[in-house]
Amino acid sequence: MHHIYLPIKTTSPVAIRADHAAGGAATTSYIPGTTLLGSFAAAHRILRPKQQQEFARLFLEDHIFYSSLYPAVFNQSHMGIDVSNVPVRPLPKTAQSCKRFPGFELLKGELADNEKRHGVRDSLLDWAAFSFRDGEKQSIPSLLSPFEDHESCKYCQQPFDHISGYYRRAEKDPAQRMQAHSSTRLQTRTGINREWGIVEEDILYNREVFDEGMLFWGEVLISEKENKEPPDENLVTLFTKFVKEASKEDLIRLGTGRTRGLGSIEEIKRLFAPRQTPQERFANFKDRLDKFHDAVRSQAQKAGIRSDPFYFAITLYSATILCDPFLRYYQALTTNTLHDALQAVVPEGQLSSHSFKKIYQASNTQHITGWNELWGTPRTSDYAIEMGSTFLFSSSHELDNELLLALYTLEETGIGRRRSEGFGRICISDRFHREGKQS
Repeated sequence: MHHIYLPIKTTSPVAIRADHAAGGAATTSYIPGTTLLGSFAAAHRILRPKQQQEFARLFLEDHIFYSSLYPAVFNQSHMGIDVSNVPVRPLPKTAQSCKRFPGFELLKGELADNEKRHGVRDSLLDWAAFSFRDGEKQSIPSLLSPFEDHESCKYCQQPFDHISGYYRRAEKDPAQRMQAHSSTRLQTRTGINREWGIVEEDILYNREVFDEGMLFWGEVLISEKENKEPPDENLVTLFTKFVKEASKEDLIRLGTGRTRGLGSIEEIKRLFAPRQTPQERFANFKDRLDKFHDAVRSQAQKAGIRSDPFYFAITLYSATILCDPFLRYYQALTTNTLHDALQAVVPEGQLSSHSFKKIYQASNTQHITGWNELWGTPRTSDYAIEMGSTFLFSSSHELDNELLLALYTLEETGIGRRRSEGFGRICISDRFHREGKQS
């Protein structure tokens, strides 16, 4: 997979409906991948209406995996997080923070208007220790012992609570993190009488919108397996040229209300690529898996049980749609689904001897709806596992080359349906799960 970082800055308010209930006004906390794909496709139909083959390559053949756009507005600090292009990630559902002063601790030189924040931690290892003890049917005090040190904030003694949002790491010191801000406001609008072209009585509605000047960050993945005979223009080059041209012509509009001046973005003059080479990314991936396994194994040893050969976690970086062969939706990632997904990315029978066991999960589901701009029809109504959901698994085998390659490929390609629309992005053994508060 080729990775392309896509930074976007809005020049007018952006409205993304969070629900389709009557009178609903809330916006989503991010820009979904379906919105990004639809906006690019609509721009292509205006800019290059006769290039049907090119349109198919960019939007129909599932060689490009478009991304959700996460808020990327950060406070200024000496760490330079506000001006870097390091990936923005969603906080997992196992993240916790002080209920009174939530958020990552202030960084060196951070300008935060005297804001107090008491830090963010992750609870996955605590729940792993609880699950290990629960399997051994230990006493209640022993079961609850992993949570004793994290019942309340050490600064203000207030209880911990779940925290959601998006964060970015400092490029020079990845242990330092900062949560993204999202600037929104409420717009009040009137309805228009279609016959007379004037204000319609009794129609007054509100829309929550992202402010102009908001920054967003996304990561587009382009498959390396596209085969063309004779060879056409490289798909990465084709995508880059199109995005820059459409942006320069001011044709890209995001969200709803585009005919009323909403959804405009600043010209995209540069698309970024990760600084890591594929070899470095693979080496870092293996190191990440090894360190996470060691952290979970130590919890098993503390619980006094025999550890499994290998532990790993799967964290959803975007909503994920999973169905069985009869198109019934899964509400969680199961061991059978995981095994099938791994088998699909490796040669047949390579992982036939591997089996997996789910140890813990923190997840929820959501309803996915939308509108297909090209066809002028509603999109398929689906149910998905929410972004940030986390699943802890163990394997019956140690981390051999076959399992390592399968997990790496699964992280690169994603899992589930509609991946070209930004669904199914995952991270395996995210380092966030073994980190405490900033030092």
